[in-house]
Amino acid sequence: SCVADYDDGSGTGSPDGGVGIEDLLFYLDIYEAGVTCADVDDGTGTNTLDGGVGIEDLLYYLDRYEGGC
Repeated sequence: SCVADYDDGSGTGSPDGGVGIEDLLFYLDIYEAGVTCADVDDGTGTNTLDGGVGIEDLLYYLDRYEGGC
């Protein structure tokens, strides 16, 4: 699955198979709230989860978003 595909535009967190602005906006909302599903990386750049939400998650997500997945 694509780590950058978080939402289909409904705001419910349902992926739709594509990466668009709705995914970025949804991720930023859950990241800001510290929701555990925003944990996408432990700082290694390998999509390894560490159970916490930090800057490493945001940086990894933005890299994957920019890459289209």
